Amino acid sequence: MSLGCAIAALVVAAVLLIAGHFFPFGVPLTFIGVGLILSLIYDTRYKPASRRPAGPGWVDTGERFIDPETKRRVAVFTRPETGEREYIEL
Repeated sequence: MSLGCAIAALVVAAVLLIAGHFFPFGVPLTFIGVGLILSLIYDTRYKPASRRPAGPGWVDTGERFIDPETKRRVAVFTRPETGEREYIEL
C-alpha cells in the first residue's frame, strides 16, 4: 500500500515537474514519494515470524493470531526489560 502511494506520488511529481509546476506540488510530492520509499527501506519494526523457539529471557504473552501473510498461527513473546516483541510460528 505505502509503496504504491510512493510510486504514485513520484509519477505525479514527475509529470508536474516536466510541465514546469515546481511549487506548490511538484517538489513537495517528490519529497513525499522519496520519504515514503526510504521509510519502507529503513523501518525495521515489523519482522516476519520466526520458526525458532524464543530464547532465554523471553516471556510468552499468551497472544495468538493468524499471520495474514503466511496464514499460520503465531505466538507473541516479549522481553520485559526492553519491551521488545518476538513473533514465533506455532
